[in-house]
Amino acid sequence: MPDVLIAILAAGASRRLGTAKQLVPVDGEPLLRRQCRCALSAGIGSVIVILGCDAERHAHVIADLPVDVCVNHEWPEGMAASLRHAVGAASERRAASLILPCDQFRITPGDLRSLYDTWRLAPSAACLSCWDDYVGPPAILPSEYYEDVRQLRGDVGARAVVSARSLPRPLGVANPRATYDLDWPEDLTIANTREGDRHLRPIDPAHRI
Repeated sequence: MPDVLIAILAAGASRRLGTAKQLVPVDGEPLLRRQCRCALSAGIGSVIVILGCDAERHAHVIADLPVDVCVNHEWPEGMAASLRHAVGAASERRAASLILPCDQFRITPGDLRSLYDTWRLAPSAACLSCWDDYVGPPAILPSEYYEDVRQLRGDVGARAVVSARSLPRPLGVANPRATYDLDWPEDLTIANTREGDRHLRPIDPAHRI
C-alpha cells in the first residue's frame, strides 16, 4: 500500500483575515502548531509544512515538532504553487498526498484517519471531504494526479484535476468540520467557540462523488 505524506498548506499572507492565520490562537495554541499536532496525532504518515509568507516567523512556532518544512518562494501566486510543492515532496517519497490547509481549524486526527482508511479502499482514486454542497480538503491525491497538479497555475485548488474524466471517480468522506475555515475576521470568533457545530448525518462514509 502506498505511503501518505500529510502536507499542511500554510504559505499565504492571510490578506482577507488581516492577520497571519498561522499564528491565530485556537484553544490557546497557534493554529499552525495545532494543525501540525493534529496531523502527527493521526499516525498515518510523515508531515510536511509548506510555508511562504513570513516563513521564518511561522517556522519558529513548530521548530520543536517532528515535521519537515518546505518554503514555497512562489507563494504570491496562490494555492497552485503550494500544491505543486506538496506533490513534489510526495513524489520524491513515492507517496500519496494528504492535503490539509492550515486554516481548517476544526479538523481532528480522527478525520484524517477516516480519510486515509477510506482512500485505502481504492488507492488510485482521490478521496475528498464532503458535506452538503462542500467538496474539498482535507483530501488525498494519489500519484496518478501529480502530473496534472504540476500544470496548475494561480490561486486555484485541485478541483479541476480531481474532476477530470480520464481519472478514477473520487471517493468522498462525510465531514461537517471540513466546512469551517479561517478566512475572514468574523471567523475568528467561530474559531474560539464551539457554536455552530453540526451533527454528522448517517451517511455512507465511503460513497463515490
